[in-house]
Amino acid sequence: MEAQINTHTPAYMIYDARGHSEKDAVYEAAIGIADKVMEGIDRLTYSTTIETAMLLITGKGAHLIIFARSFDNELIAPAFQSTLKNVTFDSETGYIQRYVIPILDVDFEVKAT
Repeated sequence: MEAQINTHTPAYMIYDARGHSEKDAVYEAAIGIADKVMEGIDRLTYSTTIETAMLLITGKGAHLIIFARSFDNELIAPAFQSTLKNVTFDSETGYIQRYVIPILDVDFEVKAT
């Protein structure tokens, strides 16, 4: 009896809303890009802690949604300013920042014949 173990453990959750049972090119491309983004963020963050991240794949593309916590409300990095969607504050936990990073834009139509 054999067991297959996925040794690649991403730093984010993956939700494929397309309902595909198999991994396709869009899925693989989104994972590859999201991995690179998360690697880059790991090198950039100093005062910000990534609480959770999720890769959302839909029929129109993919987005990486990141929730980060910071006590001084500093961005992950200045380059992420355009992806910051909202910030909330709690006196006990600090600032929670929500970033939405576009990963893929799938723009095609399927025409019936």
